[in-house]
Amino acid sequence: MFHHTIALGLIAALAQFACFAEPAFTQRGYYMTFMRMPAFGLPEWRPMIDCIHEDGGNLLMLWTAGGFRSKQFPETWEYNRDHKNVAHDFVRELIDYAHAKNIKVLLCFTPFAYDGVNQYTLKRPELRAIGKDGKETQFWGMHSWGYNLCPSKPESQRFMLDYVREMFFDFYPNADGLMIESSDYAICHCKECGPNFFRREFQFVKEISHDVWHNKPGAMIAVYPHYFTGVKVPGFDVPAATETFNTNWTLFFTPHSAHIDTALVNQAGASIYSTEGLTLGGPAKIRDDARLARKHGLTGFVPSLEPFTCPAGPPDHRGPRLKPFHFGWLRESEMPLNELPMRVNRIAYAEYSRNPDLSDPEFRRIVGRTLFNEENPPALEDVFFVRDCCFQEAEWFRAPPLLAGRGSRKLPQEKLTQLKERVERLRTIARRYHSSTNSSERQLHKIASWIVRQWE
Repeated sequence: MFHHTIALGLIAALAQFACFAEPAFTQRGYYMTFMRMPAFGLPEWRPMIDCIHEDGGNLLMLWTAGGFRSKQFPETWEYNRDHKNVAHDFVRELIDYAHAKNIKVLLCFTPFAYDGVNQYTLKRPELRAIGKDGKETQFWGMHSWGYNLCPSKPESQRFMLDYVREMFFDFYPNADGLMIESSDYAICHCKECGPNFFRREFQFVKEISHDVWHNKPGAMIAVYPHYFTGVKVPGFDVPAATETFNTNWTLFFTPHSAHIDTALVNQAGASIYSTEGLTLGGPAKIRDDARLARKHGLTGFVPSLEPFTCPAGPPDHRGPRLKPFHFGWLRESEMPLNELPMRVNRIAYAEYSRNPDLSDPEFRRIVGRTLFNEENPPALEDVFFVRDCCFQEAEWFRAPPLLAGRGSRKLPQEKLTQLKERVERLRTIARRYHSSTNSSERQLHKIASWIVRQWE
């Protein structure tokens, strides 16, 4: 009996200790494409910071290039003129708000490409990168359409340095550092670049890092592994550079363009894994991504959370502004992170980033307790079904079939039949919670009713 009592006490003590154990990752939070969210001002961004804090986050990677009113290079934001921060700059105040929640903020950009930066070459064709075919790089983009730059051109280097210095030192000196996101869609293949492209890009990375650390020694600067490994870079037929790795850099890995390099991770003081699981995935993917990051010894797990509100398509064929996560029931500028489908994904992130070994049944119990204050509420299956309807087959700029609605695209009859069966189940869910006073059940009614209307 004595030993039995001791054993029970030890189990209870271990369970209590587990409740207060340190999270699996030191760096936790979200990567958010601020420049593609023009509809949100400070009133919408403050509650998004609150959500990061609620989810156990301590880091926001804020993709800022193209989303602030540069004085030196107005062409970098002209395409984004209706962005709330371009109209009335609030990011410095937003960073202060994040700091009050113990959340660090990194300013993100891509050297020589992507949003804002690719506008510089619209009137400077001599700086445009060269494709593998030996011809000028293609006119391309997501929201910001333009041409990526050749980093071997001294003027391209000067522009990048001046633009980022202005962003970090003049506009947002209260930021905690930078995230330098190497391009995942195009590089320069001119004679000076080619297999040496990442050496050329590293010239800029090294210089801007020196400038930032000289002025703010404790700043975090996240970089891709492409400057250090020497292996073939995913998506490009060129090798990474073999420059010397400074352990002050934080490494940043993704599944599509910057694969985890364990040898390099072992050299770094900090390393972060980022995936699209929150925006295009679900609890199972978030769980698997967290486990993979922990398996390889990464210190951070910071997935992308990207509620676009920008218009889609090239400048001459612009569509309407997107609704965040394609949630068409939202009002203009409505903050989307507390909507039920995203709430489930956020709970998954909060729990699996804390404990990647969390079992699926326990995760479901946590969702039940969080949304309904009971472990196995009758509505739980409906919650997961509606969440799946809102994310299944979603793309960055294309809504999933159920949210797109009837007649939005031509579908095979078998697929159409499957979707109609789902719509009928949604119709039942909408009726089931029509008179409910529970807030989560009211959301089930609202979302299911909206989807059904798209198919009538």
